[in-house]
Amino acid sequence: MDEARRSALADFLRSRRARLRPEDVGLAPGARRRTPGLRREEVAILSNVSATWYTWLEQGRDINPSPEILTALARALLLNGTDTDYLFLLAGLMPPRSSDADRGVPERLLRLMHAQHPAPAIVFDEALEIVAWNAVSDALYGHSDFGPDDRNAVWTFFAAERYRVETVDWESHARRLLGELREAFARDPKPRIGRSLERLRAAFPEAAAWLDEHEVAHRGAGVELQVRHPEAGELHMEQIVLHSAEAPGMQLVVKLPKAGTDTAARLERLARARALAPAAS
Repeated sequence: MDEARRSALADFLRSRRARLRPEDVGLAPGARRRTPGLRREEVAILSNVSATWYTWLEQGRDINPSPEILTALARALLLNGTDTDYLFLLAGLMPPRSSDADRGVPERLLRLMHAQHPAPAIVFDEALEIVAWNAVSDALYGHSDFGPDDRNAVWTFFAAERYRVETVDWESHARRLLGELREAFARDPKPRIGRSLERLRAAFPEAAAWLDEHEVAHRGAGVELQVRHPEAGELHMEQIVLHSAEAPGMQLVVKLPKAGTDTAARLERLARARALAPAAS
């Protein structure tokens, strides 16, 4: 964080602290105060940080608060969504994912995604986070089985045992996805992408080894996929990537059934079977 950002962050915190009364955050009013607003010590207690550390932050010292601490500060200072985003950006971090969700996927892009049936279609953001998918893709890949924090194209490909078993030549595709994530970081080094790379490195030894090779891949068309699905059988698909002009950074990735195969019919049957299956109790 550079000096200008530190100064702006300090000013912002002081201004938001001055707006609050103790009773606003569940504290007793106490003795008469010389200046309006909460005391630094009170904000520190509410945020579960030391008073000294919070004082340094308001003084513009060269410290780097984590996303967890910023979230706690936002909660303590009763910040709204816009103010919370601003707090994170001043600290040089991406705003919380809820802010990304508020932005949403353009309605026309969603319509285009669903229109690809029976081809699996997924919308990714610039960090390769999975933000939307059609029914066929969910039937094939089980996106809805993952929690919101795990819906990243690269993370799921490493974490899900079914992907490792069902994807023919899993290793080459895993290496390619790592290279695509590395290229995404180079294009726009968002902290969120950096955290994804470090999480992969820490969780999977093969990901750590392959990342050390510094291979880079461009996310585009021309990728062929072969999947041996336990219900649908042998599937052959070609990947197409469409970039959204309406929502810069978002991509629609379509797994087009390969011509000359019965993949489209197999995917249709899989989607229909999943739709008719009873919901889990």
